Amino acid sequence: MFEKYGEFDSAEEINAKAAELKVLGDRTALRELAMENGLDPEDAEDYADGIIEDDLCTVFMAAQGKIKVEMEAMKLTREFEMLADELQVEIQDLKLAAGVRRKGKSLAEYLAKVIDKGYQDAITPPKEILDKVTAVPKQYLQHLKTGMPNKAERKTIMTEYFGEKVV
Repeated sequence: MFEKYGEFDSAEEINAKAAELKVLGDRTALRELAMENGLDPEDAEDYADGIIEDDLCTVFMAAQGKIKVEMEAMKLTREFEMLADELQVEIQDLKLAAGVRRKGKSLAEYLAKVIDKGYQDAITPPKEILDKVTAVPKQYLQHLKTGMPNKAERKTIMTEYFGEKVV
């Protein structure tokens, strides 16, 4: 992840590097830059050809791309994929998108914070539910606790971790 060009702190940094590569006429490097940052390599081609006139990416594209690259690197299971997808939906806010793209912020650390919150707030399910659980050996049921922060709590974790308040 981010081996060739490193982790960029913003869409502006990605766009500055893309502009540099465009001036050099290095189409291969432009495609590599796009792919490494979770952007569409076809957009890099369009950018090199002048079809995309302004920048290679927007703040939203840069944030979405970072999450995409991190998801692929971690090979997330369904449950964590759903949480990552939820984050991608929430980054329609410009400030949150900028926070997601910041260097040093990661999907893995965000997901760890969600797990921590779920663990801290874990509860023992009611007996009526435990009586119907079949995948956990009966001797462990008395110790079973489960927890997942609700959507509002996850949104708070997002905004606190990524350092931007959603208005």
